[in-house]
Amino acid sequence: MCSTRFCDLAPAQVYATLLDEGRYVCSERTMYRILHEADLIGERRRGHRRRSTGRAVPRVHATGPNQVWSYDISRLAGAVARSWFYLYVVLDVFSRKIVAWSIDTVESDTVVKRLIATAWARQGIDADQLTLHSDRGAQMTSTTIAELLETLGVTRSLSRPRTSNDNPYSEANFKTAKYRPDYPARFADLAEARAWMRRFVHWHNYVHYHSGVAYLHPVDVHEGRASTIVTARQGVLDAAPAAHPERFPRGRPVAAAPPAEAWINKARHPVEKLKITGNSGLTGSAAADVQRHACRLRQGPSG
Repeated sequence: MCSTRFCDLAPAQVYATLLDEGRYVCSERTMYRILHEADLIGERRRGHRRRSTGRAVPRVHATGPNQVWSYDISRLAGAVARSWFYLYVVLDVFSRKIVAWSIDTVESDTVVKRLIATAWARQGIDADQLTLHSDRGAQMTSTTIAELLETLGVTRSLSRPRTSNDNPYSEANFKTAKYRPDYPARFADLAEARAWMRRFVHWHNYVHYHSGVAYLHPVDVHEGRASTIVTARQGVLDAAPAAHPERFPRGRPVAAAPPAEAWINKARHPVEKLKITGNSGLTGSAAADVQRHACRLRQGPSG
């Protein structure tokens, strides 16, 4: 598929051509799988190709609470059309706990500065302990916030432009909030919006069993009680097959534990992107051989 003959053809075209020549190498679906694993799937028509942002993929990694926070802003509808309140939320990526929030009538780096500084002090963050990840909104790229993070010893991580998937934890949190049964179509005033958010944060942190942390409460993961709770759950699960072994022919059930780490844009493989480009120094069969080797690395020994 990387050969000079077939490099401009879709897998279906390659498959049909080889069949007519009396050759079967693999199915069309397998061709797509190999191309996907080598990161060679994409829109080729110029009119539909997105321009590259030119930004590196942000990668942040947490193995415990207060190592990576995710920040974002969402709009809440006000009493009349085109009136908005602005919800600011700081979320711990590892535990999913909302560590700080605010609602205001404006988008302002002053509000962001106050929110981050308050959360930093409340959580007892040390210098060089925390990474704060956000999109590239004007509030987070301002000099005011840059100076604050430098003073606090907080590392800044920014999403790529127009790439919402670079900030998935905050996006998912806002969706959870706005899909709550009591979320109103509009808020009458700022006081009502803040009262609703106060109830939601308590529910989210202390009542909600979060699927991302093995259906534990975010506050329990944040404060280090996860292993104790998982052990207690396992005791309950051990008692069930002891009382009714006939119901568990495949052995005892195992209590799920929360992930040991959390990522934004985790690298899938050391050979993450190996593309045949004009300045790669490889052409023809040599380039195809390198690409095929990358495919084999992605498939593993059994591939």
